[in-house]
Amino acid sequence: MELTTIKIGKTIKKRRKELSLELKDLQDYSGVNYVSISDIENGKANPTVKTLEKLLDVLGMELDIKVKIK
Repeated sequence: MELTTIKIGKTIKKRRKELSLELKDLQDYSGVNYVSISDIENGKANPTVKTLEKLLDVLGMELDIKVKIK
């Protein structure tokens, strides 16, 4: 599993818990299925940018994409 996917999941989970939100709450507010959210939080899924935007919007976070070209 790619390290970035794991980091993203841990960050989302940490923020969700800081806001005292259950998976069901995040599902209701974002429209993303709670099974998908759980998979993302546990590094088992690689979310699309659109899915990340939905989750991060609810969590009060922003997506900052940096492209590195070699």
